[in-house]
Amino acid sequence: MLTRGGLTALAGCLAASLLLAGCESDAHQDTLNVTGHAGAQLLPTNSVQHAFRPRGGEAPDSAIAYTSPGSPSFPDHPLDDNLNGSVELADYTAALKKTGLFARVARSGPFTVFAIPNEAMEHYFRDVPPAQLFSPQSMPATTRLMAYTIVQGRWTEARLRKVILRSKARAVALRTLSGDSLTARVEPSTSEIVLNNARGQVNRLWVRDVAQSNGTLFLTQSVLPPG
Repeated sequence: MLTRGGLTALAGCLAASLLLAGCESDAHQDTLNVTGHAGAQLLPTNSVQHAFRPRGGEAPDSAIAYTSPGSPSFPDHPLDDNLNGSVELADYTAALKKTGLFARVARSGPFTVFAIPNEAMEHYFRDVPPAQLFSPQSMPATTRLMAYTIVQGRWTEARLRKVILRSKARAVALRTLSGDSLTARVEPSTSEIVLNNARGQVNRLWVRDVAQSNGTLFLTQSVLPPG
Protein backbone atom coordinates (compact mmCIF):
# COMPACT_ATOMS: atom_id res chain seq x y z
CA MET A 1 0.00 0.00 0.00
CA LEU A 2 1.28 3.45 -0.88
CA THR A 3 1.83 5.89 1.97
CA ARG A 4 0.87 9.53 1.71
CA GLY A 5 4.50 10.31 0.86
CA GLY A 6 4.48 7.62 -1.80
CA LEU A 7 1.33 9.02 -3.33
CA THR A 8 2.86 12.47 -3.41
CA ALA A 9 5.97 11.15 -5.12
CA LEU A 10 3.85 9.21 -7.61
CA ALA A 11 1.83 12.32 -8.41
CA GLY A 12 5.06 14.23 -8.97
CA CYS A 13 6.38 11.55 -11.33
CA LEU A 14 3.14 11.55 -13.31
CA ALA A 15 3.23 15.33 -13.57
CA ALA A 16 6.82 15.23 -14.79
CA SER A 17 5.95 12.55 -17.35
CA LEU A 18 3.11 14.66 -18.70
CA LEU A 19 5.40 17.66 -18.92
CA LEU A 20 8.05 15.77 -20.87
CA ALA A 21 5.39 14.35 -23.20
CA GLY A 22 4.01 17.81 -23.90
CA CYS A 23 0.84 17.14 -21.89
CA GLU A 24 -0.79 15.41 -24.84
CA SER A 25 -4.55 15.03 -24.69
CA ASP A 26 -6.51 12.29 -26.45
CA ALA A 27 -9.37 14.71 -27.09
CA HIS A 28 -10.01 15.98 -30.60
CA GLN A 29 -8.94 19.58 -31.09
CA ASP A 30 -12.16 21.61 -31.15
CA THR A 31 -11.67 24.88 -33.07
CA LEU A 32 -14.67 26.41 -31.29
CA ASN A 33 -12.59 26.50 -28.10
CA VAL A 34 -9.64 28.22 -29.79
CA THR A 35 -9.24 31.98 -29.89
CA GLY A 36 -9.86 33.21 -33.43
CA HIS A 37 -7.07 34.69 -35.49
CA ALA A 38 -7.40 36.81 -38.63
CA GLY A 39 -3.92 36.08 -40.00
CA ALA A 40 -2.55 33.12 -41.91
CA GLN A 41 0.87 31.96 -43.07
CA LEU A 42 1.19 30.88 -46.68
CA LEU A 43 2.85 27.50 -47.20
CA PRO A 44 4.80 27.27 -50.48
CA THR A 45 3.73 25.22 -53.49
CA ASN A 46 7.12 24.65 -55.11
CA SER A 47 6.34 21.11 -56.21
CA VAL A 48 3.43 22.36 -58.35
CA GLN A 49 5.52 25.05 -60.02
CA HIS A 50 8.41 22.64 -60.64
CA ALA A 51 6.01 20.19 -62.29
CA PHE A 52 5.12 22.69 -65.04
CA ARG A 53 6.08 21.54 -68.53
CA PRO A 54 5.38 23.85 -71.52
CA ARG A 55 3.36 22.23 -74.32
CA GLY A 56 3.25 25.02 -76.88
CA GLY A 57 0.14 26.05 -78.82
CA GLU A 58 -2.03 29.16 -78.69
CA ALA A 59 -3.33 28.86 -75.13
CA PRO A 60 -1.42 30.62 -72.33
CA ASP A 61 1.12 28.04 -71.36
CA SER A 62 3.72 29.36 -68.96
CA ALA A 63 4.70 29.07 -65.33
CA ILE A 64 3.46 32.62 -64.82
CA ALA A 65 0.07 31.95 -66.41
CA TYR A 66 -0.50 28.84 -64.34
CA THR A 67 1.30 29.68 -61.14
CA SER A 68 -0.03 28.05 -57.98
CA PRO A 69 -0.65 30.33 -54.98
CA GLY A 70 0.52 29.39 -51.53
CA SER A 71 -1.74 27.39 -49.24
CA PRO A 72 -2.88 29.33 -46.15
CA SER A 73 -2.15 27.80 -42.75
CA PHE A 74 -4.29 29.25 -39.97
CA PRO A 75 -2.85 29.46 -36.43
CA ASP A 76 -6.30 28.95 -34.91
CA HIS A 77 -6.82 25.67 -36.80
CA PRO A 78 -5.40 22.27 -35.79
CA LEU A 79 -2.75 20.38 -37.70
CA ASP A 80 -5.18 18.10 -39.51
CA ASP A 81 -7.06 21.08 -40.99
CA ASN A 82 -3.93 22.84 -42.19
CA LEU A 83 -2.29 19.68 -43.52
CA ASN A 84 -5.42 18.92 -45.50
CA GLY A 85 -5.28 22.39 -47.06
CA SER A 86 -1.63 22.27 -48.09
CA VAL A 87 -0.88 21.38 -51.71
CA GLU A 88 2.83 21.04 -50.92
CA LEU A 89 2.13 18.39 -48.29
CA ALA A 90 -0.41 16.34 -50.25
CA ASP A 91 1.74 13.18 -50.42
CA TYR A 92 2.73 13.46 -46.76
CA THR A 93 -0.88 13.97 -45.67
CA ALA A 94 -2.03 10.99 -47.73
CA ALA A 95 0.64 8.83 -46.06
CA LEU A 96 -0.48 9.98 -42.60
CA LYS A 97 -4.05 8.97 -43.44
CA LYS A 98 -3.07 5.55 -44.80
CA THR A 99 -0.94 4.79 -41.75
CA GLY A 100 -3.61 5.96 -39.28
CA LEU A 101 -1.50 8.83 -37.93
CA PHE A 102 -3.66 11.61 -39.34
CA ALA A 103 -6.27 11.07 -36.62
CA ARG A 104 -3.51 11.42 -34.04
CA VAL A 105 -2.54 14.95 -35.10
CA ALA A 106 -6.21 15.93 -34.95
CA ARG A 107 -6.08 15.59 -31.16
CA SER A 108 -5.47 18.44 -28.76
CA GLY A 109 -1.83 17.41 -28.44
CA PRO A 110 0.22 19.48 -28.58
CA PHE A 111 2.39 18.07 -31.37
CA THR A 112 5.33 19.28 -33.40
CA VAL A 113 5.26 17.97 -36.96
CA PHE A 114 8.30 17.89 -39.26
CA ALA A 115 6.35 17.43 -42.48
CA ILE A 116 7.90 16.18 -45.72
CA PRO A 117 7.18 18.09 -48.97
CA ASN A 118 5.95 16.34 -52.11
CA GLU A 119 9.22 16.34 -54.05
CA ALA A 120 11.20 14.95 -51.12
CA MET A 121 8.62 12.19 -50.60
CA GLU A 122 8.55 11.29 -54.28
CA HIS A 123 12.35 11.27 -54.54
CA TYR A 124 12.77 9.04 -51.48
CA PHE A 125 10.15 6.53 -52.66
CA ARG A 126 10.87 6.85 -56.39
CA ASP A 127 11.57 3.11 -56.79
CA VAL A 128 8.69 1.94 -54.60
CA PRO A 129 5.20 1.55 -56.15
CA PRO A 130 2.48 3.15 -53.96
CA ALA A 131 0.68 -0.19 -53.64
CA GLN A 132 3.83 -1.76 -52.22
CA LEU A 133 4.51 1.18 -49.89
CA PHE A 134 1.22 0.59 -48.09
CA SER A 135 1.05 -3.19 -48.46
CA PRO A 136 0.59 -5.29 -45.29
CA GLN A 137 4.26 -6.28 -45.46
CA SER A 138 5.55 -2.70 -45.77
CA MET A 139 3.00 -0.92 -43.58
CA PRO A 140 4.92 -1.29 -40.27
CA ALA A 141 8.05 0.31 -41.76
CA THR A 142 6.06 3.04 -43.50
CA THR A 143 4.13 3.80 -40.32
CA ARG A 144 7.35 4.01 -38.32
CA LEU A 145 8.85 6.40 -40.87
CA MET A 146 5.80 8.69 -40.79
CA ALA A 147 5.56 8.53 -36.98
CA TYR A 148 9.22 9.60 -36.82
CA THR A 149 8.16 13.01 -38.17
CA ILE A 150 5.81 13.70 -35.24
CA VAL A 151 7.01 14.80 -31.81
CA GLN A 152 5.01 15.29 -28.65
CA GLY A 153 4.96 18.84 -27.33
CA ARG A 154 5.01 22.32 -28.84
CA TRP A 155 8.62 22.75 -29.96
CA THR A 156 9.11 26.15 -31.55
CA GLU A 157 12.50 27.11 -32.97
CA ALA A 158 13.03 29.48 -30.04
CA ARG A 159 12.32 26.71 -27.52
CA LEU A 160 14.62 24.30 -29.34
CA ARG A 161 17.47 26.81 -29.33
CA LYS A 162 16.95 27.57 -25.64
CA VAL A 163 17.07 23.89 -24.62
CA ILE A 164 20.02 23.14 -26.93
CA LEU A 165 21.99 26.06 -25.50
CA ARG A 166 21.47 24.77 -21.96
CA SER A 167 22.48 21.21 -22.89
CA LYS A 168 26.04 20.04 -22.32
CA ALA A 169 25.76 17.99 -25.50
CA ARG A 170 24.47 21.04 -27.41
CA ALA A 171 21.58 18.92 -28.65
CA VAL A 172 18.13 17.80 -27.59
CA ALA A 173 16.62 14.35 -28.12
CA LEU A 174 12.95 14.59 -29.08
CA ARG A 175 10.75 11.55 -28.53
CA THR A 176 8.71 10.81 -31.65
CA LEU A 177 5.48 8.88 -31.99
CA SER A 178 7.49 5.98 -33.45
CA GLY A 179 9.32 5.64 -30.13
CA ASP A 180 12.63 6.63 -31.74
CA SER A 181 14.58 9.71 -30.72
CA LEU A 182 14.98 12.58 -33.16
CA THR A 183 17.95 14.79 -32.32
CA ALA A 184 17.88 18.54 -32.93
CA ARG A 185 21.12 20.51 -32.78
CA VAL A 186 22.56 23.80 -33.95
CA GLU A 187 24.98 23.34 -36.84
CA PRO A 188 28.15 25.32 -36.01
CA SER A 189 28.95 26.30 -39.61
CA THR A 190 25.50 27.77 -40.36
CA SER A 191 23.97 28.38 -36.89
CA GLU A 192 20.84 26.65 -38.23
CA ILE A 193 18.89 23.96 -36.41
CA VAL A 194 19.25 20.58 -38.12
CA LEU A 195 17.75 17.17 -37.36
CA ASN A 196 19.75 13.96 -36.92
CA ASN A 197 18.78 10.32 -36.62
CA ALA A 198 20.67 7.64 -34.68
CA ARG A 199 23.06 7.08 -37.60
CA GLY A 200 23.97 10.77 -37.81
CA GLN A 201 22.10 11.41 -41.05
CA VAL A 202 20.98 15.03 -41.39
CA ASN A 203 17.69 16.62 -42.37
CA ARG A 204 17.49 20.38 -42.82
CA LEU A 205 14.50 22.59 -42.14
CA TRP A 206 12.82 24.51 -44.95
CA VAL A 207 9.78 26.29 -43.45
CA ARG A 208 9.88 26.96 -39.72
CA ASP A 209 7.52 27.76 -36.86
CA VAL A 210 4.12 27.61 -38.55
CA ALA A 211 1.79 28.04 -35.57
CA GLN A 212 -1.09 25.57 -35.16
CA SER A 213 -3.81 25.57 -32.54
CA ASN A 214 -2.58 22.17 -31.32
CA GLY A 215 1.13 22.49 -31.97
CA THR A 216 3.79 23.65 -34.40
CA LEU A 217 4.49 22.76 -38.04
CA PHE A 218 7.85 22.64 -39.81
CA LEU A 219 8.58 21.64 -43.40
CA THR A 220 11.81 19.73 -43.94
CA GLN A 221 14.03 19.49 -47.01
CA SER A 222 14.24 15.69 -47.20
CA VAL A 223 13.19 12.39 -45.66
CA LEU A 224 15.01 11.26 -42.52
CA PRO A 225 14.59 7.56 -41.62
CA PRO A 226 14.47 6.58 -37.94
CA GLY A 227 17.99 5.14 -38.04
